[in-house]
Amino acid sequence: MKYYEILDLPPEATEEQIRAAYRILVQLHHPDRLQQVSASVRAYAEERLKKINEAYRVLGDPDRRASYDATRRPRETAYADYEADEAESPADPDWEASRRRGRQRPQSAARAAAQAAYEEWAHKEADRYAAARESERARRARREASEAEARARRAAEEQYPRARLKGDELVLHFAPGLWTTLPHVPTGTFIMGSDPGDDPQAGRDEAPAHRVRVSEFYAGRYPVTNAQFRVFAEATQRGSQRAPIPAGRDNHPLVNVAWDAAVAFCEWLSRATGQTFRLPTEAEWEKAARGLEGRRYPWGNEWDQERANAGGLHQGTTPVDMFSPAGDSVYGLAGLAGNVWEWCGDWYDPHVYGRRAPKLIGDPQGPATGQGYVVRGGAFDSPPRRTRCAQRNWYYADSLRADLGFRVVAVPR
Repeated sequence: MKYYEILDLPPEATEEQIRAAYRILVQLHHPDRLQQVSASVRAYAEERLKKINEAYRVLGDPDRRASYDATRRPRETAYADYEADEAESPADPDWEASRRRGRQRPQSAARAAAQAAYEEWAHKEADRYAAARESERARRARREASEAEARARRAAEEQYPRARLKGDELVLHFAPGLWTTLPHVPTGTFIMGSDPGDDPQAGRDEAPAHRVRVSEFYAGRYPVTNAQFRVFAEATQRGSQRAPIPAGRDNHPLVNVAWDAAVAFCEWLSRATGQTFRLPTEAEWEKAARGLEGRRYPWGNEWDQERANAGGLHQGTTPVDMFSPAGDSVYGLAGLAGNVWEWCGDWYDPHVYGRRAPKLIGDPQGPATGQGYVVRGGAFDSPPRRTRCAQRNWYYADSLRADLGFRVVAVPR
């Protein structure tokens, strides 16, 4: 029996190819596929399946296959020699026709019809089977792509740091158990700055009050803490020479941080999370602090010593959430008054407000250059008037102070 021809394989087929061909042929000849065909086709297909099984029993077993190949090759060689001898013999059309008829196996008309019907059925079934296999491969590919996406999503969720939206807040995870939130500050127009007629404590660089429209953003609920900055320092080897954090001060705001280091922290967060982080603009900081009502302090228009770490009541920084929620702004941001001054992204210019008024300004970025960068909010050693939302101050970019830190904002995707 010609086992390779039965499985439609070349003699050099691999074991995997033999198994694959056998699986396809067995599924093609499954009894469920034979229910709607004639008895003659079913009988022929069942006979064919027996041959397929016999071929696989031989070719699927390495020892039997080797034995079969050993007996097959001499026969093929002898037949090839016979064919070569015949090719060299003079042509005799009558003898050649007689020889071919002698080689043909007698076949009844019924069997010939059954074979033809079987071959037609097998061809159609093979097409349907191939289509079903292709459809299954497509389904499997979609499922694998979906599973790969889910694995990638889970991996991203397990990676630190990471950022993800939860309701109206952006949740930022630095490490297991170390996280913070960035509340959403919606798009809106507010009055930036102060006029002495409305606020007797207003400084000259706060005037004139003017309208500014700020696009939506997410702002850190608290200033960046010592523990959060330590994750950045360990990941980037930047700031490794900083003094160790005193015991019990992990949740205190980071201090003694230069403007460039604050920017590097934001860039690291952006790369690690895929979310754009940066320092707030001066306009963003003031809007987040005073809201649309133009409050003098984050909680209202009157100073309250119980709502902020300022005025020298505490001899240094306090935990970032110590005065929350009593001292929070309307957007839920804590520590905007007192504790530490906070870096902004803008260069400082005492006259920039005068150049803006009386137009409505959209998302101002501050001047193109300057001597130092804006800081806002006052600190633990600042008098109350220096913790007002409109109060402006600045430091050189390389300033390292025990009352100077920063908070981050995130740009919506």
